[in-house]
Amino acid sequence: MGRFVAVTVASLDDVGVEELVGAPVRYIDGRNDDWTVPPVEIRHL
Repeated sequence: MGRFVAVTVASLDDVGVEELVGAPVRYIDGRNDDWTVPPVEIRHL
C-alpha cells in the first residue's frame, strides 16, 4: 500500500454536517496491520 492521510474529523473547522456525511470513508484494519482488508466489524466506528 502506498502513502495515506488520516484526518480526525473533530479537528476540521467550518465543515457542515452534509459535507461530513457525504465524505468518502474507507475503513482499514490498522489494529492487526492488515492495511489491505477492511475490518470485519465496523458498526462501532
